[in-house]
Amino acid sequence: MCSEIRRAWNQSRGSAGARTLAEMLTQNGVPMSRYRAGRLMKYLNLSSCQPGKHQYKNARQEHTSLPNLLERQFAVPEPDRVWCGDITYRVPGVQGGHGCLNEPRVCLEY
Repeated sequence: MCSEIRRAWNQSRGSAGARTLAEMLTQNGVPMSRYRAGRLMKYLNLSSCQPGKHQYKNARQEHTSLPNLLERQFAVPEPDRVWCGDITYRVPGVQGGHGCLNEPRVCLEY
């Protein structure tokens, strides 16, 4: 029984708690309540470990190999001088109509 608990806990990469382990083992044909799973987890010194929130880093300096040539100056003096692309992808009707209408857009006229 302990080997089944440890196998299921390893399969979840340490994130499963007593309820999840009991459900996993019951589905695999080993009937178990969450209380028994909790006691066995305590006996085996296992605990549920949820991953933390991802910490995004702010750039401290500008990237040296990819310089910011445009510097948010979107008014171009002549055609075919600056090319700009949109990396967003919207599915019409999913995000409330056809997307948010008050967000900034970049339009280059030629």
